[in-house]
Amino acid sequence: MSARQPESLKVSRWRWRKLVRELARRGHGERESGAFLLARAGALNGAISIRGEKFVRLWAICKERGMRVIADVHTHPGSGVRQSTIDAANPMVAKRGHIGIILPHFAQRDATPEHAGVHIYAGDRSWRSAYGAEAAALLHRTWI
Repeated sequence: MSARQPESLKVSRWRWRKLVRELARRGHGERESGAFLLARAGALNGAISIRGEKFVRLWAICKERGMRVIADVHTHPGSGVRQSTIDAANPMVAKRGHIGIILPHFAQRDATPEHAGVHIYAGDRSWRSAYGAEAAALLHRTWI
């Protein structure tokens, strides 16, 4: 897990839509849902759902598959994609450069990269955040 974290992601339209649909399905429009994005050699390869007590399994999956966590994504109930005080104080992976993505409306609508909040962990519980076009640019959409 010592590999450097990316400061942006390359996400295909297909992968993005699949991720959003899965988050929307899990949350049923009633509760937050989330996933970790895993990568091998900098390429986005998938997402995995996880609860707090399952971190040991996450690291085992990463080791077994030669992957690492490069980002996490979760949903918020309304249109706000800024980090809550809980989000900001408790990074899912407290590693400089880790990316946290927040989608609005439980991913039921307005869940394009332009509607996301993209938050990059700067260390010491501080973050650099991007919204709108800047968030979309950090997600480097590749429409394939």
